[in-house]
Amino acid sequence: MCWLVLPGACHSTQETTEDKPMTSSSETVFWPKKRWCDMISRQFRQLPPETVAILPVAAVEQHGPHLPVYVDACINEMLLDKAMEALPATVPATALPIQAVGKSEEHVAYPGTLTLSAQTLTQVLIEIGESVARSGVKRLVLLNSHGGQPQILDIVARTLRRTHGMFVVCVGWSRFGVPDGMFTDEERRYGIHGGDIETSLMLHLRPDLVEMERADNFEPWPQKLAETAKWLEAEGRVGFGWLTHDIHPSGAAGNAGIATAEKGEAVANQWIKGFLELLVEIAEYPLDRLRPITEDLGR
Repeated sequence: MCWLVLPGACHSTQETTEDKPMTSSSETVFWPKKRWCDMISRQFRQLPPETVAILPVAAVEQHGPHLPVYVDACINEMLLDKAMEALPATVPATALPIQAVGKSEEHVAYPGTLTLSAQTLTQVLIEIGESVARSGVKRLVLLNSHGGQPQILDIVARTLRRTHGMFVVCVGWSRFGVPDGMFTDEERRYGIHGGDIETSLMLHLRPDLVEMERADNFEPWPQKLAETAKWLEAEGRVGFGWLTHDIHPSGAAGNAGIATAEKGEAVANQWIKGFLELLVEIAEYPLDRLRPITEDLGR
């Protein structure tokens, strides 16, 4: 079954599915609302088994001299809002409240940064996942917008698979790539924090929060390291533990000075399109592939 409908084509049919129970031969099914918090408790018992819960996981941390600490949370919130607006009426998905504060210990030298420890964030996400499972939803997306915590999300996903039989998908917005030819190879590889891509996104989403007069080419140390090192990289084949000011004292990395709102809009559209396609694949994934743990395995 293919559930993908092009964004824009779904709005005329949304009223026929969302918020209304659908009766099958055996039971009444309640189509999920786009926001988890908008549903009444009893409605969770009637959600279809294909329902996908989306948990946005972000960060509140410095992003250089030109961007607010809100960047990661803003990008996640606003892109998810736009994605849910364009969600095809045939895809049963619902967005959980954002986990705005993540693990940002690499940024603690800069005022305004909020952080949880790796242990705390892991436990928080596991317990939210357990709550989702208790509500009868077995498909969960951990939607990340901060590069400092993918490893935590991977651990959470496997834990929930083992303890609650959940199908948990970890994805960051940046996994959906950027338009061909729009950004330099150096920017795509090394502009990992407050550079051209993130600054362009913020110029598109919240230009009122961007101080472009302070934007510059914050050339990160790993870019210079690559001139002499064959293997060693801060983020790459052979990485090492680093703090943000090891990369650049400004707290940013990348050429923010050439950012534009037009580039940000193009990136946002590509990310939203990719995410909607992914949601269809998650909703269609056969959960019988999640085999139970038994004593017979390995014999």
